[in-house]
Amino acid sequence: VIEELSNENLLRILKIECSDLEVNTLVWKCLGYRFNAENEEWTADECFPKWKEKFPQPPDLIGMQRTYSKEIDQPSLKSNQALVRSVPVDNKQSLKTHLKPLGFNGYQFAELTPNKTRRAQCANWLLYYREELFGYTVEELKERRRLKLEKEEQERIAKIKAMGSDGEEKEEWKPPVREVY
Repeated sequence: VIEELSNENLLRILKIECSDLEVNTLVWKCLGYRFNAENEEWTADECFPKWKEKFPQPPDLIGMQRTYSKEIDQPSLKSNQALVRSVPVDNKQSLKTHLKPLGFNGYQFAELTPNKTRRAQCANWLLYYREELFGYTVEELKERRRLKLEKEEQERIAKIKAMGSDGEEKEEWKPPVREVY
């Protein structure tokens, strides 16, 4: 999978140089869905637990029919939105950072379509997966999250302690730099 997550391949997704099915399939594999060739079906056995609960079958994240009426597109839209929500704020703008050296500067508003938008969202999730999740078990990821939250809480408490009773940050007392007579 790691070769499929190269910056060059992510750029191919954005430039629509691969099919919607190829994009869906790559995201499905990274989410943990596995194709059983014998039964010719996808299973969710290795999916992230919350994702598996919400989507026992791999959803169309792109909208492969390219029919954007509510009754046809709603499941695809909802699954794509769930994918986007799973990316932490710090990782939301990763495409420009990682793909700029390859010439990607983002899209102009006028050229956006639902398909391009969803491809970009899938590519951004794949980048997040590659940088933050790939190679870790769910248990390891939970422990990393716990440690991160613990550190954030300690920083929050330290900041509160550094503040005065009026809510303003207290300045630590320092001796005068020069003598005053």
